[in-house]
Amino acid sequence: MNNFFNDENYTGNHLHVDIWKYEFTPYIEVIAWVRNDSSMDLFFNDFADDKEFKALFSDKEYYYNELMGVFLGNVIRKYTKCFVIGFDGVLYPFRKRAK
Repeated sequence: MNNFFNDENYTGNHLHVDIWKYEFTPYIEVIAWVRNDSSMDLFFNDFADDKEFKALFSDKEYYYNELMGVFLGNVIRKYTKCFVIGFDGVLYPFRKRAK
């Protein structure tokens, strides 16, 4: 698995994919790193706190990188926003319940 995330597999280009609910609502930012095959690896590293990270991922198998965060999935470019909107549908309700 670590070979999949080897630096030589990436172009160095990346996109910041943001989801805004309302003007003053905190947004979700997922970083999409472009692979040599033009697909994109999506990473999230903007957890509210360690408790949120553990609640969402402690019972799952995941790849985590200190710089990039948790690997959410690999997508082709045109589906990047759709994937992030789906993640938004999980994270915002979770954060709302946690308050």
